[in-house]
Amino acid sequence: MRLKRTTLSGLMSFLLGAGWGIALIGALSMFVSFWHAGFLIAVLSAILGTLPGLLMVVFLEYLLLKNEILHEMKRQTRLLEEIKHRA
Repeated sequence: MRLKRTTLSGLMSFLLGAGWGIALIGALSMFVSFWHAGFLIAVLSAILGTLPGLLMVVFLEYLLLKNEILHEMKRQTRLLEEIKHRA
């Protein structure tokens, strides 16, 4: 994980794991539910069943990326202010 060990880091790790779990459970439950309708229908429904979990994972990764960019900008601003005070 990219974050330091904080409460936010633990929460984000938990939610990412939950997102992958939701994707897996959604795929399996949809596949089993539509198995009687045919293999192709079952596979397509499994793909649709993964979407909520995968959207959650993508959203959380986006938040992690924005958080990382924010911390990097703060670090660069601090370095630039140090350079400005030296000159």
